[in-house]
Amino acid sequence: MKSLAILTCTLLLPAVFSCGTVREKNQKKEETSDLQKAELVDNLDAFRNSADVTILDVRVVQNSLELDVEYSGGCETHEFRLLGSTMIQKSLPPKRGVLLFHDNKGDSCRSIESQTLRFDISVLAYEGGEIILNLEGWKTPVSYTKIP
Repeated sequence: MKSLAILTCTLLLPAVFSCGTVREKNQKKEETSDLQKAELVDNLDAFRNSADVTILDVRVVQNSLELDVEYSGGCETHEFRLLGSTMIQKSLPPKRGVLLFHDNKGDSCRSIESQTLRFDISVLAYEGGEIILNLEGWKTPVSYTKIP
């Protein structure tokens, strides 16, 4: 009887503690990330080979863009870059193509991770006022006017 109790404890205790560790790790990833700067690039096509990422929600908060995203991973630290085209479409208001580049660092784990990314989008602004940001992977155009 004692050996059965010891065996049960031996098998269950590591599982209990490892679940707590995984839960803590996932909670950290769900927190809002630090503010990163968006970048202007001449050719968005050069960055279209990024790892898959699903954009769940988009918000403009003053001069920042907040993106709620989901992606597969869990074993490596993933990096994200928000890239805007240097070319602006001549329309009223003008439009700029924007791409979220995802580098998964070769992560082959299959856990679904979620994260809120925050980018300073001041560099994507239009000097004359409002600009429409056409974010790939998000069907609704994003209106942005730089706040001084």
